[in-house]
Amino acid sequence: MKTALLDVLAAPGDRSALTICDERRENGEVLEGSLIAQDGRRFEIRDGVPRMAPELQSADEQSDTRTTFGSKWQTISDEERDRLSVFQYRWFEQRFGFGDEDGLAAELQGARWVIDAGTGPGIQAARLARVTDAQVLGMDLSESVVRARRSFAAERANLDYIQGDILDPPLRRGSFDLVVADQVLHHTPDCRRAFHSMAELVRPGGQLATYVYRIKPLLREIADEEVRKLTTRLSVDECMEFSEQVTELGRELSGLDAKVTLEKGIPLLGLEPGEHDVQRLIYWTFFKCFWNEELGEGVSNLVNFDWYHPPYASRHTEEEVLGWCRDAGLEVINLDVIESGISLRARRLG
Repeated sequence: MKTALLDVLAAPGDRSALTICDERRENGEVLEGSLIAQDGRRFEIRDGVPRMAPELQSADEQSDTRTTFGSKWQTISDEERDRLSVFQYRWFEQRFGFGDEDGLAAELQGARWVIDAGTGPGIQAARLARVTDAQVLGMDLSESVVRARRSFAAERANLDYIQGDILDPPLRRGSFDLVVADQVLHHTPDCRRAFHSMAELVRPGGQLATYVYRIKPLLREIADEEVRKLTTRLSVDECMEFSEQVTELGRELSGLDAKVTLEKGIPLLGLEPGEHDVQRLIYWTFFKCFWNEELGEGVSNLVNFDWYHPPYASRHTEEEVLGWCRDAGLEVINLDVIESGISLRARRLG
């Protein structure tokens, strides 16, 4: 942990100031120690990472979420992580209207603090630290931040990671020039609350970039609900095996390179007239069986696991998300709506 983090860290709940004690430092960073809240609560720093997430018990609503994503990011290899990063960087720039990495860097000119909330393996936080001089923070509920710090933080003086909860972030309100909460809010027990929790971190004139799942066509929604009732009860290993089976189906359907043309379509079920790739038709309309040749089998398995195992995977409408934005006092800069989800970049007025 770099001591600059004390500028934005705060105790969860009351957001009171923190003091550091009993620290052990190396090369100017705090590797071990404690952060003390004004009411006496103590938050440990271990392996250079402040542990600010709640101590989740097995019966708590987010304990399974932490288990799911902690397991997911432990299984990804460095090669798969690097392959995923190339894909995610390009997709991020497109969806949020930056154009390319130069456009992202230009938007961050003059920024002081940036956060990637729900950072997972830490790749987006690492890229943000590379393209800006701002201090960048990656936060995740799971232990993935420990590996992320080992992989990336040593290379960047402006990068740090913490373990924290999006629903109760250990951060001062109005402290960040850019808050990224990409592909994560829908995995919390209350997506709307999570959106507003992240919006509170944005300073006047700063921006929030977020993506949430979109409601799918009728038969896909029914299949998602019923299949997830089964898969969310599986163990991590059992659901990973199921995800591999689903990936195989997606790969084989994609390999057919088959298309069908529907003159009338079935609009009631979300099937529009025109030509449809068979794999994508099944994927978007009936059953999630993700496959992407560029990402390969390992990452495709994780994408399917990311859908089938987390206890929460809420879906939303464009109107719903825009309503959250208005309620939070944010002005839309860029809106991108595709079959899978809704990407929104918005600025805080004032």
